[in-house]
Amino acid sequence: MRKVIVNSTPLIVLCSIGRLEILQKMYAEITIPAAVYREVTEKEDI
Repeated sequence: MRKVIVNSTPLIVLCSIGRLEILQKMYAEITIPAAVYREVTEKEDI
């Protein structure tokens, strides 16, 4: 299977529709850079 490095867009979109598992079905190895991880997991203080 293939390997992939993902940015925030597919993570946000797939998570919002409850289908994050699609990435696991398509790729054997998924790399999420630290900056992308922070972007999608840290909540902004407003």
